[in-house]
Amino acid sequence: MGVETMKDLARYLGRIVNALSYVTGGIAALALVAAAIIITEGVVVRKLLGVSTIWQIEASVYLLMYACFVGAAFAQMHDHHLNVDLVIIHLSPRSREITLITVSVLTCILCAIIAVYAWPMWYEAFIRGDHSESLWGPPIWIPYFFIPFGMTLLFLQYIVSISKRIVALKNCIRDPGR
Repeated sequence: MGVETMKDLARYLGRIVNALSYVTGGIAALALVAAAIIITEGVVVRKLLGVSTIWQIEASVYLLMYACFVGAAFAQMHDHHLNVDLVIIHLSPRSREITLITVSVLTCILCAIIAVYAWPMWYEAFIRGDHSESLWGPPIWIPYFFIPFGMTLLFLQYIVSISKRIVALKNCIRDPGR
């Protein structure tokens, strides 16, 4: 396989990961809105009607789990994760890219470790048909799925991000005046 073919394949896979991150990010935004509506509905029903419900808190927690774990890849795609850049803004472009690549690789490894351990947890809950111990009792494999899926997608998104940063670093090396 030639170098150009590998580059084309990498670009194609990057587009797939970006598209998946974009779609799941949109769903994560909807999950946040749904969680807010559910919590508001629970408060209104409890205060106005004096009726307590059993599903709102758990459902909103599951929606927030989705938004956090699966939505993280969307945030990474747009470089919107919280950054403390007090030191990094004072570095040269080349040093900045090297630092960002190093941090991204370490984060990528962490995502991989979490995903590797979370997939069996999800699978076990799915096979056993585990349910939440609440009165509502939804299947627990659904929120358990958000963790390994989100970490796998975030891992892939970091790979895309790292490859872009390596290209930026090569450009810094070619043009030392940057």
